[in-house]
Order: sequence, then C-alpha cells, then structure tokens
Amino acid sequence: MNDDHDLAGSQQSDTSANADGSRTYDQARWSDEERYEPLLSEKKSREVAVETPLPDELTRDSLELPALSEPELARHYTRLSQMNYGIESGPFPLGSCTMKYNPKFTEDVAALSDAAVHPDRGERSLQGTLGVLAQLQDYLARIGGMDAVTLQPPAGAAGELTGVLMAKAYHEHNGDDRGEIVIPDSAHGTNFASAAMAGFDVVELPSGDDGCVDLDALDGALSDDTAALMLTNPNTLGLFERDIVEIAEMVHDVGGLLYYDGANLNALLGRARPGDMGFDIMHYNVHKTFATPHGGGGPGAGPVGVVEKLAP
Repeated sequence: MNDDHDLAGSQQSDTSANADGSRTYDQARWSDEERYEPLLSEKKSREVAVETPLPDELTRDSLELPALSEPELARHYTRLSQMNYGIESGPFPLGSCTMKYNPKFTEDVAALSDAAVHPDRGERSLQGTLGVLAQLQDYLARIGGMDAVTLQPPAGAAGELTGVLMAKAYHEHNGDDRGEIVIPDSAHGTNFASAAMAGFDVVELPSGDDGCVDLDALDGALSDDTAALMLTNPNTLGLFERDIVEIAEMVHDVGGLLYYDGANLNALLGRARPGDMGFDIMHYNVHKTFATPHGGGGPGAGPVGVVEKLAP
C-alpha cells in the first residue's frame, strides 16, 4: 500500500533510531484535520447564558432521596449484584466470549494506576509507556501471525469496524468496487452490524450439519463482488473450522479477504496463528483473550492486525 493511504485510521505513530542504537518512540498524531477531535485542554469555553429560567413545575427545593443508613444502602447494592450471572455463579456455555476463564488477579494487573497517563504529557516523559505499547504491538503481531498491528481502536467492536473499513479501503485503493461481505450464520453478532455499518451487503452463509462452514454453500456465496469472509475460529459453537486452509484459498481465488474475529483466540494461543491459516485481517478482543476487564464497550483497546499487503 502507498503511504498516502492510512488504512489503520486517522492516527499514526512510529519509532526512530538514535545514534547510540536506542530507540525513541513517537506519540500517535492525527493526520486528518477534518476528523480531528481536540483535547479538552484545547477547547474554548462554550458556556452560554440561560435565556429562559426553568418553569416552576420543573424546579424543587430538595432532592427526593430516601433517608437510608449505610448498611441499608450496602444491602441494596449487594442485592442488585446478586442478580448478575458470572463465572462465580456457574457455567455459561456459549461458544463465544465466555467459554474461557480468566483468573481474577489479571484484572488487578490491568488496573495498575501507572497506566493512567494524561494525554497532555509530552513525548519525552512518555518513552517508557510508548515503548511498552510498541512492544505490545510486536507481541500481538507475533501471536496472530500478522505483519502490522494498530492499537488505536478503543474496543473490540470498534476494532472490528476498523478492520472492515480497512478491507473496504484496500479494495478501493485497487480500484475494485466490491459490495458484499459473507458471514456464517454462527458468527458473532457484531459481524453483521460492522459489515452493514461499513456500507456492505451481508450474505449470510448457512452452517453445515456439523456446525462448521458448508464448503458448497460457500462456493455459491462467493463472487467477484465479495470483499471479505468474516470468520471466528473456533466458531461460536466452539467448533474448530477444520477446512480453514481450503476456505482461505476459496476466498482468495475470487479476490476477497479473510477476516478473523478474535472472540475465541484463547483456544489457539500457542498452538496456531490466524495468519498461518490464511487470514488477512484480525481484531483482538483483549478483554477476553488477555483478561482485561469488560468495560461496556471495551476497556480501552481493540487492536487490529493485518498482513503486509494491507499495512499502511
């Protein structure tokens, strides 16, 4: 890809070598002024005077809160917590997201206060943090068998959308207008949403009797209009797609890309890599695979990896 096509989003980061052989890590910077979101410290005050006072029926002299003792309040929230269902309550047999167990102590590691870096800090004072992030990119690339990784997406679903937009940008860069993404009916639910949000028509692929991709159905679904096949492996039923190499060949033969949803990457760690199976793009769900806490939209990271032909 040419340098003027930023497939990984509108932020870029790099490293540079010093004369003594050490490396200086550069902070990511926005390269698209139209989509630039200023920091709070860069924004001017938007305070305006209230033109019309609130009507009397919308105002009150005191808050209508019950007078509760501390034990009563503690019991209230404890009771609410008992309505939750988690790994401490019992098994949750869905094949995606929840078929693995992450030790609780890793949440303490992920919540270390030293990671809370203020965005206004200068690069020279952030070399340690930026170095750790660069090392993380390298680790994730090697784990997934990818050639490049971006840490910019803020959550798993956001990373998924980023990956789909990368596929779209790749085809557009090659002058290839493709409008369809093929997704198995057993896929993670966000796959369908991400493809549609990126402007693609979704072709739903029925599973075979064994719960895996039906190769005959896949052959009928693929065409010159196929931008990508989105696949989770093992799939949402917890089954490994044994025909993955043949699936990759079929997708690549029509000029499409193979997208890996990392929801169940735990099952492959140390045993196999998506890149070696023929996947071109993948997103990592770090809150699932590496035990950072779930955050109602992500704990702050949804890394995306790509092979060389998609790297910016």
